[in-house]
Amino acid sequence: MTYKVLLERVGARPIAAVRARMPIVDVPRRFGPLLSQVYEAARTGAITLDGLNVFVYRDAADGQVDVEFGVGVAGPFAALGSVVYSETPTGEAVTTTHWGEYSDLGRSYDALKAWCVEHGRRLAGPRWERYGHHSDDPATRRTDVYCLLA
Repeated sequence: MTYKVLLERVGARPIAAVRARMPIVDVPRRFGPLLSQVYEAARTGAITLDGLNVFVYRDAADGQVDVEFGVGVAGPFAALGSVVYSETPTGEAVTTTHWGEYSDLGRSYDALKAWCVEHGRRLAGPRWERYGHHSDDPATRRTDVYCLLA
């Protein structure tokens, strides 16, 4: 797959999220129960979701990653148990769209890193993924990947 990399100025996207620290390799098997807490909180009517999942990653000092497993929301709200209001990072970012299996998302990050090397830019650290509506057909699964620039 060829990735088209874009440079964008991104604003904060509000999300309802559950935070966790884990090795990045654990994300695929651990996100489900954590993300379901957001959907359970929405069923109370206290928050309005837009239906798009957004995961925000920040590297931790101990070799793990701090992850916010979130869903877009209309605006701020009071915490509901472990579900908190958060926002995606703001500033200049590189972005690309990945189509296909989630297990292949690493290739999109490789494309973003290669763009940075080619253009003399550095990544700031925070990165996030915005997932399109789920499809059973992997070829139609869309994930927009963002990396904040230094």
